Amino acid sequence: MSNSTFSRNLRSFRTARGLTQAEMSRQLHVQRQTYCNYENGHRLPSLEMTAQIAGILDVDLQILITGRPGKGLLEDDDIRILIEYQQLPAGARANVRKYIQLQKKLTKL
Repeated sequence: MSNSTFSRNLRSFRTARGLTQAEMSRQLHVQRQTYCNYENGHRLPSLEMTAQIAGILDVDLQILITGRPGKGLLEDDDIRILIEYQQLPAGARANVRKYIQLQKKLTKL
């Protein structure tokens, strides 16, 4: 996800909804400075946080991230899987990656 595209979209959708940065940070349960860092492009939120932001702003997640509709990009189920993966401990994520590699090898047989 591009910092500049995401931060520009984030600010645009927030102001279009008439919300302040303070209101967004309260709804997301983060400090105002953390939210400001998202809008200023100094920091990217996790995928889970990005999904929460999209929900609050009532905007499609892919439009928020890329500025374009999701044609050919991630489906909602894919996004949920990525969020769940991101929440796993490092060892479990490594096991998932190994499992994916194994499945790729098995499908070539």
